[in-house]
Amino acid sequence: MERIRFISRVAIFSALAIAMGYVLSFIPNFELTTSIIFLSGVLLGSVGGMMVGAISFLIFGFFNPLGPSPLPLLLSQIIGGMFIGLLGAFYGKKCLHRVYIIVILGILSTLFYDMITTSVGWFLFPTKKTFIAYLIVGLPFVLWHIGTQSAIYGMILFPIIQRIKQRR
Repeated sequence: MERIRFISRVAIFSALAIAMGYVLSFIPNFELTTSIIFLSGVLLGSVGGMMVGAISFLIFGFFNPLGPSPLPLLLSQIIGGMFIGLLGAFYGKKCLHRVYIIVILGILSTLFYDMITTSVGWFLFPTKKTFIAYLIVGLPFVLWHIGTQSAIYGMILFPIIQRIKQRR
């Protein structure tokens, strides 16, 4: 019975992360997907968080409203999602429940995700000149992504986790 409950929770978190990806897909790099994956790691542990990260980015990346992600990008998105779920599990296990810690973890998870997905540019833009242009044009989006995720983790995710922890 516990296994069915775990699979159901993974499916629910994955569906929520994917739905939030679609809802906010019209705003570049403003999303709730990664914070939901992080929350799944807090509540379901490392295996659950990593599964939610992988499933969410696999489905969203393949059925993206802007078109499916190329395979190297899709794989990097899945790895990034798994890392975010793992960070959530770390946060949930370590009892480091301070707002600045979750903001730092939000920054680290977003930075890791953006670095790993941006590094795929080496495969998609093989010349040095095009890759540097790709990085320069993408830098404002990365900074925006880090800023918005910091705010989401600190102002939305932290109170949600605190409320859930009080109820347990």
